[in-house]
Amino acid sequence: MQVMIGKFQLFFKNMGMETYSLYPWSFLSVLFYFPLGVYLGIPELLKKFRENGKWKINWLKIFFISFPLIYISFFWFIPFSYPIPNFLADTNTTFKLAMIATGFIFMNSIEKENSG
Repeated sequence: MQVMIGKFQLFFKNMGMETYSLYPWSFLSVLFYFPLGVYLGIPELLKKFRENGKWKINWLKIFFISFPLIYISFFWFIPFSYPIPNFLADTNTTFKLAMIATGFIFMNSIEKENSG
């Protein structure tokens, strides 16, 4: 999975350099780490398939954890959004890790409610 993401990263970087347009390519470059987080969350979701109950989504977890992580990943696309501490803004790794965590939190937000 990481090798495939690395190849797409290189493709997006080359496209940005060829077109002199950072917007769609930089955005997609960071967004491509979301499926890795989803992939990491699949084993926990498979365990939940065996449980009895009704499926539900924990919207509070998505709202209070995933949305701030998405903001950290894409704050440089949002005008006037620079109250971010320097240690978060200086590294590209922070953006990638935030997207991986967002995918993982999204998968762990799908739960089964016990009916009894």
